Amino acid sequence: MSEVFLLGDLTLVLLLIAVGIFGSLAVQSKNARSFQFQIAIILIIWITGEIVDILGDMGLLQLTNFEILPSIIHMIAMILISVVFWLRFYYAKRSGKRLTDELYE
Repeated sequence: MSEVFLLGDLTLVLLLIAVGIFGSLAVQSKNARSFQFQIAIILIIWITGEIVDILGDMGLLQLTNFEILPSIIHMIAMILISVVFWLRFYYAKRSGKRLTDELYE
């Protein structure tokens, strides 16, 4: 049991470091429309889901009514990344910009 707790502690510390890194990247971008900011925020949301899951596994967070909360947070992150990619694609096509993955004719 103590090995699981130590592994959970290490994972929690590493996830908190990752939140700090992506948080600083979001602050550095200074523009909510930049790709760096949007991806950093999505990753922070995704990591938050992992943190909630680990805290629940360690018994530090009681999720009696919200056992699926980590999955919901992950789903929100995936929906946001899908929306960001779709909107970027849509606006690039609408403005006539060439996408880098298109084949040259």
